[in-house]
Amino acid sequence: MMGLQEFLADNYRTELTAFRAVLNGIPDEAFGIDRLGHSPAWHALHIADWLRLTVLGDRTANYHYLGWEDKDWAQAMRTDAAPVQQDASKADILARLDTVGEQAVAYLQNASDADMEGMTFSPSAPTGERPRLAAVGLHLRHIAYHRGQVVIGQKD
Repeated sequence: MMGLQEFLADNYRTELTAFRAVLNGIPDEAFGIDRLGHSPAWHALHIADWLRLTVLGDRTANYHYLGWEDKDWAQAMRTDAAPVQQDASKADILARLDTVGEQAVAYLQNASDADMEGMTFSPSAPTGERPRLAAVGLHLRHIAYHRGQVVIGQKD
């Protein structure tokens, strides 16, 4: 029987592969162009940032693509330069997504039961935190949502 951690890692791996496939299909010259509010580049960096925050629990203050930039908590998390800027090359942005995605899958694969229990920082939640498993589950669906946004944004 597949354990919880393997199940989560496998689902993240599958969703990130599907998201990456959609991003791969965007021509380089269109990757940085806003469609329906954001560019494919922004969506990729947005998911990388939320993977760091939600799955890895990284609180480094270099978040620039959380999508809540008008909120005090998001502004407090962006005092340092972004690891990769939205105007970077498609290859650099996708490399960033791949690196963070691989770290997240590895973390989930190797997480203990205790790592999956309790509450976790979740600034968009009404109380600022939510149960760890709920946060990880919500974020998995969040990746699928942004995959769909990129697809819809490419339709004329």
